[in-house]
Amino acid sequence: MASSDKAYSIEIVTPRKQFFAGEVTSVLAPGQDGLFQVLKNHAPLLAALKGGQVKLELAGGGNQNFTIADGFFEVSDNKAILLAEDIS
Repeated sequence: MASSDKAYSIEIVTPRKQFFAGEVTSVLAPGQDGLFQVLKNHAPLLAALKGGQVKLELAGGGNQNFTIADGFFEVSDNKAILLAEDIS
């Protein structure tokens, strides 16, 4: 199965800017109750995030890692959005 068959779209934003928009195959994020991973076809989810590391596995290959402050993550119908107070 090609990586594009496993990909879904995500947008990552702060109150000041759009940080990332594109296709990923996996997101690992720090939820209030612990780390969680989201893959394609995940059940609808709304989760509160705490500050920590987020890891994206990009659909085109490679990874992107960054640190967020508190926020929220929502996924539904293979579209996700990560809202964070700040990203570094």
